[in-house]
Amino acid sequence: MNRNMFILALILGLAQTAAANDTLAAEDQWYFSPMIGVGFEDKDRLADNGIAGSLGLGKQLTPQWALEFSLFGGKHGGYNEFNPMGIGVDLIRNLSASGNVTPYVVFGTGWIRPDIVEFDGGGPELDYDNFMANLGLGMVTKMGNSATRFRGELRYRRDLHNPSFSDFLVMGGLYRPFGAQTASSRMKLPDRDGDGVADDVDVCPATPAGTEVDKYGCEVDSDGDGVANSKDRCPNTPSGTKVDSRGCRIQMDSDGDGVSDNNDKCPGTPRSAKVDASGCELDSDGDGVVNSLDRCPNTVKGVRVDVRGCEISVKIELPNVRFELNSANLVTETTAILDQAAATLKRNPNMQVEAAGYTDTTGEASYNLDLSQRRAESVRRYLISKGANGDKISAKGYGEANPIFDNSTRPGRQKNRRVELRILN
Repeated sequence: MNRNMFILALILGLAQTAAANDTLAAEDQWYFSPMIGVGFEDKDRLADNGIAGSLGLGKQLTPQWALEFSLFGGKHGGYNEFNPMGIGVDLIRNLSASGNVTPYVVFGTGWIRPDIVEFDGGGPELDYDNFMANLGLGMVTKMGNSATRFRGELRYRRDLHNPSFSDFLVMGGLYRPFGAQTASSRMKLPDRDGDGVADDVDVCPATPAGTEVDKYGCEVDSDGDGVANSKDRCPNTPSGTKVDSRGCRIQMDSDGDGVSDNNDKCPGTPRSAKVDASGCELDSDGDGVVNSLDRCPNTVKGVRVDVRGCEISVKIELPNVRFELNSANLVTETTAILDQAAATLKRNPNMQVEAAGYTDTTGEASYNLDLSQRRAESVRRYLISKGANGDKISAKGYGEANPIFDNSTRPGRQKNRRVELRILN
């Protein structure tokens, strides 16, 4: 009794928790269903639990009702050997519809041949024909996009020859529709999005009305780029092409400025720089120095500027140009300033300049004059090495003349030891 109550409770629990789906086989379509499982036999049979199996052939009469014929059998050991065989006919009622699992209720009758061998002292084998009735609950579950599905079932069976005998069967197996559907049955299958693919097999159940779909109910993607035809602005892209959300080829943009490489006239722009349609940095004041480098924005048009975008008036500043002690050799840290000066001269090819060298008042005036000349020439040679036009650059040493700071202080003397680029035109 406890076993029977447990299995009945399990059946009721399954009925409450199983998700529902639409019909299984289409209306008017046949299906077959092999299953195997365990038979829990009535204890009064004096037989052990054993193997149970069945082979069903059914037809879907309506979206809710199916009629199924089956061959079944089993094998049970124990004090009595119980090997039932028989045929059955059942009505199956599919429950409400949605999801991937279809629960159902089954009830029916049939003919059974128990084939009992009693082992209490070598008694005779007892064979008798008998009718039986059964009631059960099952479910059929989708397996991907395959028409073949998994079927599981709990069934209660009562022996009408001896009503005190009742058994439970727990079985699982396959469910496979076969044969063609009629036109009327295809029209009756639920199709919520109206795409012509029944909900039962529709992988994309919410396609927009009028959309062309494939056999799975999903929008057609003719060029196979992953973007459905209805959204593809660039149809017929070659296979394997990387595309954006519009289905168009993704253009490489190495510098990330928003302009594809094949249209970028200025590759390698800084990541944060604003660029025009050609991929070149913006130069709002038109002085030839891009905004990201322009330290003097809004320069008047036509004015000569240095590499910082600032107006050149009397001289090009060369701050912190330094030399080795008592030498015309440039200190390495100085070259960055001279590189900018060379770039300014190249941007203004008609500009004539003089590299004017100066010293402080330490030492002999004649020595300082010679040293300033050598340092001015050293600057001129460096500018020429960086591409500036040597014909437009002269060099002259002025020694201790024209101090710009007080030579009586150490900082002042350091400032007076300098080279300037004077503009001559």
